[in-house]
Amino acid sequence: MTGTDRLLILAPHGRDGQVIASHIEGTQPVATLATAAVVVAAIRAGELGVAVITDEAMAGFDLVELAAALADQPPWSDIPVLILTRREFGGWTPARLAMLFGNITILERPLHPDVLISSVRSALRARARQRRAEAYLMAREAAERQVRELAASLESRVLERTEALSTALAERAEAQSRLHDSEALYRYTVQLTAQNPWTADAAGRMLDVGPGWVNPDDTLRDWQARIHPDDLGPMRLAWDIALVNITPFLCDFRVLGARGRYIWCRSRAAPRLADDGSVLRWYGTLEDIDDRHVAATKLRQTQAELIHVSRLSAMGAMASTLAHELNQPLTAITNYVRGSRMMLNGDPAHEMLREALDKVDDNALRAGEIVRRVRDLVTKGDVQRQPEDLSAMINEACSLAMIDATSSGIDLCIDLTVAPNSVMVDRIQIQQVLLNLLRNAAEAVSASAVRRVTVTASSRSDNAIQISVSDTGPGVAVAAEPRLFESFNSTKVDGMGIGLSISRTIIEAHGGTIWHSGNPDGGATFGFSLPRLMA
Repeated sequence: MTGTDRLLILAPHGRDGQVIASHIEGTQPVATLATAAVVVAAIRAGELGVAVITDEAMAGFDLVELAAALADQPPWSDIPVLILTRREFGGWTPARLAMLFGNITILERPLHPDVLISSVRSALRARARQRRAEAYLMAREAAERQVRELAASLESRVLERTEALSTALAERAEAQSRLHDSEALYRYTVQLTAQNPWTADAAGRMLDVGPGWVNPDDTLRDWQARIHPDDLGPMRLAWDIALVNITPFLCDFRVLGARGRYIWCRSRAAPRLADDGSVLRWYGTLEDIDDRHVAATKLRQTQAELIHVSRLSAMGAMASTLAHELNQPLTAITNYVRGSRMMLNGDPAHEMLREALDKVDDNALRAGEIVRRVRDLVTKGDVQRQPEDLSAMINEACSLAMIDATSSGIDLCIDLTVAPNSVMVDRIQIQQVLLNLLRNAAEAVSASAVRRVTVTASSRSDNAIQISVSDTGPGVAVAAEPRLFESFNSTKVDGMGIGLSISRTIIEAHGGTIWHSGNPDGGATFGFSLPRLMA
């Protein structure tokens, strides 16, 4: 019997418990008075050896908790319980007690102390046998575990030796196969990739060129002869600097291609170093970037074209504004002249003054007519509309406006998943609006912790297309919102205040509207609508 077993007595009256304890005094372990909660806790802890319980003490148990604790006993455990009952006591039958506790002994009171002592000692011996069975089971399990581990170890050693032999044979075959595959992979990669390899010695003398080069043998003998004369000097300088400083080489230059024309290429190289830091060999590649170079040139041309149109539009907006502003004082001049002429009322003494006033009136009318014609020319000019791919137009404008976005840490997000395919617009003018909004957004986020600009396009239920540009900048001041789209009104220190005014003129000329709204998380959104191109 282990030292954890306890003999607990549960009686509802302290004197009853003391009497029972005095009868079984001298047993080991020593009897201890307990409560129903202590009995349940001892069952769960595996510390209860024997419990002596009077029938009236059964009312103190939480029967659900007691049943759960007894059910959780390990397989070897069946705690002996002695129930002291009286013949006149009702409610707890032997069958019910046996169903709850399992291993019970029912003793009817009053009983002789020898009977109680004998029953307790018998129960303790039964518990001791359970403990020995526990120790035997644990020892048997440990022995079986050792046998299994030994068998597994022997089996593992046999398998290891067998596998080692098989692995050695397989590794030899695999090494031969990898060598063959590596040679084939290198050969096919060189043939398929746009990167044409080359190698040079430590002094920069060409040692080998890949099969992708034009006339590899001629190139190996005199590679400088294939470089455009205008690019040879800068390329040689960059190569010499890399050789002297032992730094990676990168240079763009034109190379004579297979069709007899020069194409733009990009060459990269890096040194392979010995343990002492000296160069063993240079390894490099030559990549055809002619398509990218042509695309970049076209992009710059488009950007210049849009900038030119933007300047013309700015001049038009200024002319329109000046015409509007001059028309009011000219009208006032005409009214004052006519009022002064009426005040003279045909007096012959003021004939010369009337003639002067007539000339002022005629010239004021002439000036007003000139102003109106200029204004009509600006505000009623023809818009060259034609079907355009909306997604391509937006992507091109984003490329122009956000060329330096990556280097500035700006994250550009374009969401055109639900955008219509085509619209009837003047491409240059709509791109001018997008450029203006995108550049404003880029400036707004330049000092923000989160630098993100989002462009979206979607259809609306009113047969219109909505395009919006959102940023994570500081947003627009409330005081500046009412005059955002007015001419010569700017929130920037060095702004002219005509960009948004021009944008509004262009969008309204296309039959759309332009607006601004603040973002819930900060920043601003500028958007505009365009009529949808109906099929």
